[in-house]
Amino acid sequence: RNKMMMQRAKIVPPFRFAMVESGVYRGAYPTLKNFRHLQTLGLKTIISLIPEPPTVDLEDFCAINSIELIHYMVEKPKDDVAMSVKDISSIVQTIIRPSKLPVFIHCLDGADVTGLVICCLRRLQAWYKDAIDSEFLRFSRSGEMSVEKQVASFKEVEISEEEPPSWLWTDGDKIVAHPFIKLIKHHQGVVVQVVRAAPKEAKKKETQAQVIRKHEALSAFKRPRKVAEKRKPEPSDPSEMQGVNAQDEQSRGGWQVGRLPRRDG
Repeated sequence: RNKMMMQRAKIVPPFRFAMVESGVYRGAYPTLKNFRHLQTLGLKTIISLIPEPPTVDLEDFCAINSIELIHYMVEKPKDDVAMSVKDISSIVQTIIRPSKLPVFIHCLDGADVTGLVICCLRRLQAWYKDAIDSEFLRFSRSGEMSVEKQVASFKEVEISEEEPPSWLWTDGDKIVAHPFIKLIKHHQGVVVQVVRAAPKEAKKKETQAQVIRKHEALSAFKRPRKVAEKRKPEPSDPSEMQGVNAQDEQSRGGWQVGRLPRRDG
């Protein structure tokens, strides 16, 4: 009996479960044995990124525990993750709203689909690309950075009127120019502020003369060096000279350079 009670009380997290930030969790699809663990998190939101509607068990669990269940239809990835930039932006907007936290984000296996969303969240946090890739690969099944293009396409996000989580930016709720994402702030459904991505430093245009010099320099660098050929000593005997000319004509196919073929008769 005690053994059965211990088994019932056992808390099992979902596969590939991890904490992303305070109040933000990720993992694979939760099953019945994972519900006790999810209860300990005090969740307000669960975001399901799966190809079919959530099971009745998960729907009932959310209803009993007053958890908002948000479902995005996402096909099981074969080569690339089939998620639109619009959906990714909407999910990230939910993650950074304190009223939606704590939140649990999951796909079928907790790998690439969930990883894509977290990559975009890290991009919003202005993480270095190497750090974003490293985190993705830690959970990826293939061991390859397969969502790089989609992450680079994430260039715009809406910021609610709520004060953002303290972990989002070091400046708290102050919106500053983001390195590569346009931030749109809303208040009661109305856009009140748009902060465009910080402009990249313009490259200096090269003048035509500079282009020509660069081209000449590259051509000179690639041009093979000519090896000086050793000149053969000229024979002093006229008979030897005739023999040399005959050999030269033979090597050129019988004709001397610059001469027309002689016609007999």
